[in-house]
Amino acid sequence: VDVLYKKLTKKNALPKPNFCFPIYIYGSLNRASPFDRAIITYFKAPKSFTGEDMLEISTHGGNVISKALIVSLIGWGARQALPGEFSYRAFVNNKIDLIQAEGIASLIGASSSIDSFYSLNNVQGKLSKALLKAREDLFVLICELEHCLDFEEEELTDGDLSGLEQGLSVSLKNLEGLLKACFCVEEADSDIRIVIT
Repeated sequence: VDVLYKKLTKKNALPKPNFCFPIYIYGSLNRASPFDRAIITYFKAPKSFTGEDMLEISTHGGNVISKALIVSLIGWGARQALPGEFSYRAFVNNKIDLIQAEGIASLIGASSSIDSFYSLNNVQGKLSKALLKAREDLFVLICELEHCLDFEEEELTDGDLSGLEQGLSVSLKNLEGLLKACFCVEEADSDIRIVIT
């Protein structure tokens, strides 16, 4: 990031992280004059989407400018990102979990506003949080059950057992509710069909 920024801008040091800076950028073919005035934002690790040092470059539109930028960056050692690479790097660096990574893929491929709504919930981590809560609830029940197993059968009260049964019932209802209002859009891969008869 440091080397690319210096070559692109002819500046000696990276800009202040997390701030946007308008700056002239220079290409690899013509170093004498800039080819655009861009907005550059430097994200210092770990405060970026991927958890790595990152430069975001916003140029004016048009094929000439974008081509000059890409050709220059690749000429200086950069490469184009593979599909899903940013999500993969964010996952590997513990910035997002697997459900959020899948949510990003679903959001990109969403075919309706409903699909995108549920996919965005996954990206925001709502499904992950709901699953972690369900896991914690079950873990508490397992601890209580193991505690009960330490006692003789005669020492257990009906209250102990009914408390466990009630806890399991509540957990089951919560999981069923989670499935019914599922954040996953597996049925949403096809467009909605309406029959008018």
